Amino acid sequence: MSVMMRTAVVLSGAALAGIGTALYLQDGFSRGLAFAGLLAPGVVALAYGMVRMRERKLEAEAALVENQLRFDMAFAGARCGIWDWDLTANRVYWSSAMFDMLGLRQPSKRLSPAEIKSLAHPDDAHAIDEIIGAASRASRSYDTVFRLRHADGSWVWVNAKGQVWGGGRMAGERLVGITIDITEQKLAEAREHEATDRLVDAIESIGEAFALWDHDNRLVTANSKFAEFLHLPVDRIAPGTTLEQVMADAGIGSDWPRAGGIEESVWEIRLPSGRWLQISERPTNSGGHVNVGTDITPIKVQESALTQNKSALEKTVRDLEASRLKLQHQARQLVDLAEKYAAEKTRAESANRSKSEFLANMSHELRTPLNAIIGFSEMMETGLFGPLGSPKYQEYAHDIRSSGQHLLELINDILDMSKIEAGRMTLEKQTTDLSTVIEESLRLVSGRAEIASVKVLNEVGELPQVEADKRAIKQVLLNLLSNAIKFTPAGGTIRVRGGADQSYIALAVEDSGIGIPAHALPKIGRPFEQVESQHSKRHKGTGLGLALSRSLVELHGGTLTIESTEGVGTRVTFTLPL
Repeated sequence: MSVMMRTAVVLSGAALAGIGTALYLQDGFSRGLAFAGLLAPGVVALAYGMVRMRERKLEAEAALVENQLRFDMAFAGARCGIWDWDLTANRVYWSSAMFDMLGLRQPSKRLSPAEIKSLAHPDDAHAIDEIIGAASRASRSYDTVFRLRHADGSWVWVNAKGQVWGGGRMAGERLVGITIDITEQKLAEAREHEATDRLVDAIESIGEAFALWDHDNRLVTANSKFAEFLHLPVDRIAPGTTLEQVMADAGIGSDWPRAGGIEESVWEIRLPSGRWLQISERPTNSGGHVNVGTDITPIKVQESALTQNKSALEKTVRDLEASRLKLQHQARQLVDLAEKYAAEKTRAESANRSKSEFLANMSHELRTPLNAIIGFSEMMETGLFGPLGSPKYQEYAHDIRSSGQHLLELINDILDMSKIEAGRMTLEKQTTDLSTVIEESLRLVSGRAEIASVKVLNEVGELPQVEADKRAIKQVLLNLLSNAIKFTPAGGTIRVRGGADQSYIALAVEDSGIGIPAHALPKIGRPFEQVESQHSKRHKGTGLGLALSRSLVELHGGTLTIESTEGVGTRVTFTLPL
């Protein structure tokens, strides 16, 4: 301080004050000019020295600016920025690289903490407070990650690192450090995390047990199926657990083969629970291995059942072989029987044809003398050439004529049946009015019904005409009506009914007669079949009526059915196609 006072005495007051003031303003030193090194040679020497000092300062500042630019370029290329937080002034200096990272222009003034917080993500505002609190921590440093808003609205992840510099509040404390752009790293981590989640989901979704082990046989990851198959809680298969520990907890122990193969291997293992697993092991490039386990318990159960049934199957095969030999023997017998049957059938058909031809020839031969017997007996009964004498002769003549007519009817039925069986019966179809046929048939049987005291009712309405053999249809109706009168007691009723649909006409003859037992219905309609035995029958006949009627109806393409209840009555229905 004394040196400055002595220098002030030598210099002229006003000039020295002006120069000192100018130099003070230009150099910006707070402690004044270092005039102590100047002696009193004069004002010129002092001025020359001050000019040189200013030039050297300007050169140093230019070098400093150039170095700063180099540092900014280097940090910008590395996506890094510099922080310099003056805690005394509470102002923050950001390098130009920091503003480039955020797509902002560098302002002329320093930033305030509030302005930095406004750029930070709302969820990361605590990171700024953590940086501020570095001065009060023992480490006097900070290392934090947070997000800053980019000019385009996106978020930039940064990692800020630094420490407190300075000796105290009076000397001025500063938070100095760097900020690194780690956005790409964060995006890569997010992609890796997403890929890992997808892999975990894929492993979890498969139906087999999955486990990945490292080169030290420590578990890396496993799905829930692995824990389920081993009957272990999920916390017992945490990553890092050794293979030996997992197998010991599952009660498998040494039954699990040791890893370390260089090729894929497959084996089966039975768990303490009784389930069977097929384990597939494949080595990984890192020296570990992957295990995939499939539950093959159903297959093993089937194999066990097959093994247990092996003897039974072999016995079955032997039995089948014996059965096959027996069937072959029976087949040969059947072939022999078939050949015999064919021969007997041929003989039967030949005999049937011979029978039919014999009956046809016999019928022709019998009809001629019968016609003479019937004619002469009728002449004798009527007394055409005079009385016979005793009345008894007339009674005998009547019996002769009745027996001859019955025999002729029988011969006619046999002849017709023989023609049908021989295939020589031909129908003479013509347009036929069934109502007329029914009336004619009722007239022919009316006398027989009157003698039997049976009422016959015609309940047939209008019927369409059909193409049919009128004589054959009348014969069918006469057969059915005659049977109904024959087996209906005195005072009974016989009804003839009919109807038609789009395809068929149906005619039915119903009586209130004695009926037919249920066990006898199947054989009714066969030639020469009758319900009553030869010893007990009370009604004469050959049993050809229904058989002949059925055959004539079937020749027309229709059907004949019989329904009867013993003691109630019988209903015979036949159909004719329109």
